[in-house]
Amino acid sequence: MPVRRALATVLRTYKVGEADKIVVFFTLPYGKLRGMARGARRMRSRFGGSLEIGTEVELTFFEKESRELVSVDRCDIVRSRFSELGEPILASTLGYVTDLVDQFALEREANRHLYRLLRATIEALDVDASPETKARYFEAWLLRLVGFYPRRKTCPSCGRALTDEGARYLLTEQRLECQRCLDSGILLSPKALQYLEVMWKTAPKAMAPPETEDVLRELGSFHYRLMQEQLEKDLKSHQVFEALLRFEKGR
Repeated sequence: MPVRRALATVLRTYKVGEADKIVVFFTLPYGKLRGMARGARRMRSRFGGSLEIGTEVELTFFEKESRELVSVDRCDIVRSRFSELGEPILASTLGYVTDLVDQFALEREANRHLYRLLRATIEALDVDASPETKARYFEAWLLRLVGFYPRRKTCPSCGRALTDEGARYLLTEQRLECQRCLDSGILLSPKALQYLEVMWKTAPKAMAPPETEDVLRELGSFHYRLMQEQLEKDLKSHQVFEALLRFEKGR
């Protein structure tokens, strides 16, 4: 079996038996991989804290053509923010964005732009830097990178700038037009569309919250409708994240 190495981020883990784990990695050169980490649940495991969600590692693994799971040999930590993200809202944001990558990334298909987006978002997480802003940023860019985000600056029917008057998106037909030309569908306000234009030009760490929380709420609802349309299911990580957001805002 050839030995392979890859820069990877841990997306999630599953317990197997009494001592092992199945680990889902998102790797820079190979895309999403699932691997068996034998002995990972033992007290003195050689993996230590390298298999915590969101940790970036130098992954060494073996694989056979006939097997779906690769065999994880070792994981050397490159960057871990696990101990820094102990606040519930930060931990839930981390769990949410890694779950989104797990849901949308294709098995064994590299997506370097998505990998860099994931790492940049994880590095940008901070309790004082609006975790909700980072989550909405990540949702928008993920949907754009996988080809599911409707993006245009002008109405295809009349040529008006969508950021001036707002727009509507008809989910069943994947149509995005101004409110004058389309009278049904999901409403996107001018402020939300203007904020999106800032997102496309700004790094996650530099992304500031909008003037009003309504914009984040509006985009969050829109993004989740788009994701549900593709995944055809609800995400528990999304429910946990939204519940903690409501709790934090109500304190």
